[in-house]
Amino acid sequence: MDSFPIRKFDLTRPLQIVSPIEEWCGADDTGMRAGFQKLIDMGVSGFVTNVKLEKYLMDDISWDVLRRGVKIAHEMGLRVWIYDEKGYPSGAAGGLVLEKYPEGEAEGLVRGFDNNDKPKYEVSKMFENTHATANFFERRHYINVLDPKAAATFIEVTHERYEKALHPIGEYVEAFFTDEPSLIAAYVPAGLDYPKTIPWHARLPEVFQSRKGYDIAQHRASLFGETGDIDRKIRCDFYEVVADLCAESYFGQLQTWCQSHKTMSSGHLLGEETLVWQTLFDGDPFTCYRKFDIPGIDMILSSPERIMQDREPFFLVPKVASSAARLQGKRRVMCEISDFFGMMGGRHASLAQMKCTAGVLMSLGITDFTSFYSVPLKAGEQEDLTLKSRRFSVEEYRQYTDYVSRVNTILGEGTFAPRTAVLHPIVSVWANFTPPTRSMYEPHPSERVRFIDESFANVCRDLLQHQIDFDIIDEKSVVAARVEGKKLVVGAQQYDVLVLPPMDTIRLRTLAKIQQFAEEGGSVFAHPLAPTFAAEGSDKDNDIKSMMGRIAAMGGLHKPAPHSTPLTYLLNSRVPPECILNPLSSNILCKAVSTKTGKTYFLVNASSLAYMGTCTFHSTGKPTALNPDSGIEEMLKYQKVGSTRIQIELSLKPFASLFVQF
Repeated sequence: MDSFPIRKFDLTRPLQIVSPIEEWCGADDTGMRAGFQKLIDMGVSGFVTNVKLEKYLMDDISWDVLRRGVKIAHEMGLRVWIYDEKGYPSGAAGGLVLEKYPEGEAEGLVRGFDNNDKPKYEVSKMFENTHATANFFERRHYINVLDPKAAATFIEVTHERYEKALHPIGEYVEAFFTDEPSLIAAYVPAGLDYPKTIPWHARLPEVFQSRKGYDIAQHRASLFGETGDIDRKIRCDFYEVVADLCAESYFGQLQTWCQSHKTMSSGHLLGEETLVWQTLFDGDPFTCYRKFDIPGIDMILSSPERIMQDREPFFLVPKVASSAARLQGKRRVMCEISDFFGMMGGRHASLAQMKCTAGVLMSLGITDFTSFYSVPLKAGEQEDLTLKSRRFSVEEYRQYTDYVSRVNTILGEGTFAPRTAVLHPIVSVWANFTPPTRSMYEPHPSERVRFIDESFANVCRDLLQHQIDFDIIDEKSVVAARVEGKKLVVGAQQYDVLVLPPMDTIRLRTLAKIQQFAEEGGSVFAHPLAPTFAAEGSDKDNDIKSMMGRIAAMGGLHKPAPHSTPLTYLLNSRVPPECILNPLSSNILCKAVSTKTGKTYFLVNASSLAYMGTCTFHSTGKPTALNPDSGIEEMLKYQKVGSTRIQIELSLKPFASLFVQF
């Protein structure tokens, strides 16, 4: 059936997210084997599951079913991941954590006013109108992810119980999936007014004092409103400490436990799409991703056009996570995939859209899929092929999983080495950020914050729509980078160009490294809104302005502006483009990977419109086309363009993709 057959523990194929084993296989071994064989027939390589939710974590019978099921799945060559929560968000263990440790509930520092209209600050439990109540699973009091004891209690009642049932767990379980843990100090329902609230924990002032050298209690006003030049420093220091504690207390403890038990930590964050949401829910995604063995995201829509074109920048989510992984020297990045938004809108994505969505995500760096698409798992369960609430047949779903495997197999054989980096401007957002009084779904009140957030997404989208690939790089990675010749080197990644998106604040050490990069001949491109403020405080602003002036004076700074040379043209003048389309199309993504035998290009048409034109590749040799839908290869007609380029006629149907191999 397939030129890429399933191998034992095949990492190229999706995992299927399923309910507890007894709910779809039954509790007997024969039923389990039949259910697991159905997954194999569908082309998945394993499943994500958990123990039965009734009497959650406390039912010996359910533990026995899980134990037998996981061992049978292992014998049949299926991978197993454990979903670590009763629904989501992860961390509460269905309420058991706070039963055992009630002091561990999420808290926020809330600013109010006394009778004399003077500010007063109170610590409040975070529950009503937060993600604890405004999620799609259930209302449930949530833990404080800044509290290391709360996270340790979660591990004790959850992970340790799985280890006891599946000992040695590293032999049977590949990874644990943690789902949307967050700081939770933000409000969700729109149309209401809320008090200004920031994430908090009793130990935060002491930790802040030890790391930053001053008392945050003396500067609380700067976190909530405008008080003067000192505000930027206070906010940058505060959110850096919050992000570090979030990563250390929750994600770090999970990772340490998993690694000590020879399994891996994975899952995804809440509010991955925007810089504002990242600030609200985890402080900084790069800091948190460093504490994942397999960083992850979710993508709960399967419309390629919306992913690439929507005002909400869905495409940025995989780009940030995969960039963070590469900067850590890791390749694997997980995506929980579904078409929840499509079903909410009354029309499930077609199979072509699902494949294209996977193609888009893999071109943006995703390697592992945990699928929530509906399949008929229970005995006698019928397929529903309507587009409103889709349940796929075994044969139809196999087409999807085969496509994912073909693409993953080829991309996995190559090395992805973009030569352009875009700086993640979250420090500038921190510098201008105060907690909103409205929903997370309503615009942030700061015009500067909104501009930085939206412009960052627009810059990244524009590059992809001009077939220019890149990594997103955070300031800590820039500081840790080496400058070798004209390249900025982070681990195995080497960049010739660094793009500074609209931003006004930066750390001194970050800009010092950028200046060194420019002095050695590296190219720096900046928006007219370029750094003028130091995250360390206003007394260092002149140092920032001086360094930016020196970068500009040596010709290393280029400021794209309206009616001037476009950024994409400047980039192509420094780094030869991997592929050039004629006519140009904003719907085509191009990912280039290097293999032992030459270059491979993966082209994806993220549109309901067909594309016809030519594509010129920065490569030599005879090109071969491989259709990832069918696995069929064919030689391509081509012509040489100079000594280093090959041109082909390119035709891509709506939502189609193609490999061109040299």
